[in-house]
Amino acid sequence: MDTWLRTCLLLCLYGFFKELRPSEPFLTEYLLGPQQNLTENQVYYDVYPVWTYSYLSLLIVVLLLTDLLRYKPVIVFEGIGYVVTWSLLLWGRGVGAMQLMEFTYGIATSTEVAYYTYIYAKVSSKFYQRVTSYTRAALLTGRFMSGVLAQVLTSTHLLNYHTLNYFSLTSVIIAFLIACCLPSVSTSIYFHRQQYVPTSEGDSSSSLTGNQEKESIIAKISKVAGFIWDDFKSAYSNKYLLKWSIWWAFATCGNFQVGNYIQPLWESIAPMNDNENLYNGAVEAAQTLLSALAAFGVGYLHLNWEFLGEGTLAVISLIDGLLLCFMGLTSSIIVGYINYIFFRVSYQVLITIASYQVAKELKADSYGLVFGLNMFVSLLLQSILTFVVVETLETEPYMQFIIYGVYYLVLAFFFFMLSAYACGKLGFNGLREINVWETQPGQSIQEPPVGTTEAF
Repeated sequence: MDTWLRTCLLLCLYGFFKELRPSEPFLTEYLLGPQQNLTENQVYYDVYPVWTYSYLSLLIVVLLLTDLLRYKPVIVFEGIGYVVTWSLLLWGRGVGAMQLMEFTYGIATSTEVAYYTYIYAKVSSKFYQRVTSYTRAALLTGRFMSGVLAQVLTSTHLLNYHTLNYFSLTSVIIAFLIACCLPSVSTSIYFHRQQYVPTSEGDSSSSLTGNQEKESIIAKISKVAGFIWDDFKSAYSNKYLLKWSIWWAFATCGNFQVGNYIQPLWESIAPMNDNENLYNGAVEAAQTLLSALAAFGVGYLHLNWEFLGEGTLAVISLIDGLLLCFMGLTSSIIVGYINYIFFRVSYQVLITIASYQVAKELKADSYGLVFGLNMFVSLLLQSILTFVVVETLETEPYMQFIIYGVYYLVLAFFFFMLSAYACGKLGFNGLREINVWETQPGQSIQEPPVGTTEAF
């Protein structure tokens, strides 16, 4: 088997097993259940916010460590983070232990950037599109199977909310062992930047020169800072890229917040003590499958996004805002489930488009930096939203979703204004001449890094 294919297979297996966590769709029910016996206030206001803050505080450090340590050690550390998280869920007790669990989960999720960028440092660029497709499919398959198993195992009473965590722990232990088998990487974008030549098998081969080995730490840090600043200026001075990045950051913030507090909302609408069968797992499986199909299909939709971009972002953000408001107002769990599925699918469609639009404006070495900075801004916004809405105001779940709906309506208004301004500049004659389809859809579409279409 070729080296690049063996590496890709290991990475796909790792991605599949790390996402195969069937206990996650019922995490709130488990924390409120007899094993943990926490109160709703403790779960919603003391435990869940920790993940947001830990993810934010660790992300920039992890971005630099990923480059400095050359990917594999950080992927292994991600696997350890997941193992510790589920060990704490099973054997930890009390608010403090669950807060520590959320912190270790924040460590694990913040280190995912190493998984997203590892393959681009390990294989030749001619395999980028294929390995991106394979690894993305592995991630989504793991998430889909996680939802299916969660629903089947709980509905048939083969496992309960507590024993599901043993399944998840076994899966993440397998993922950790696979991570240890990944081949090491000799190069990276900033700290170990070298000219490396793909071998005939597709992996990259290079060696450090004597001068690079003897380079002082201060000189190396100064050089790295220069590389990062140059890439930052090159990326964000591009107004087209900046526009898509603004939506990316704000929408991802909202998506994270919805994902973090959707289970408390469902629990408020349909308490587990009053309902024998909950369908959280089936809903997560459905939204993952539909999101994957929608994200795949949009790759064949060659529209003129330079003209239609702002309007599309505005319309979908408006729809998302209304969906979230209705979720906060409804007393029907079915409406809550259906609105959540539509919200998640619409986000995946737009984040896929945003990923392609940002990627085509970047030089390849800037992928990780721009992804990380966009994610950092989204987490900063989410931290502010969590601190104000959840911790300071201690807003009930149904009111939270009305606030999140208004948040998306404001985002929609901003992009409606951008769209109106762009149309006004073109004028009536200009609008008539605009082609809504791409005149020359590229023969080879440049894939953005796997993982830029986030799906928590």
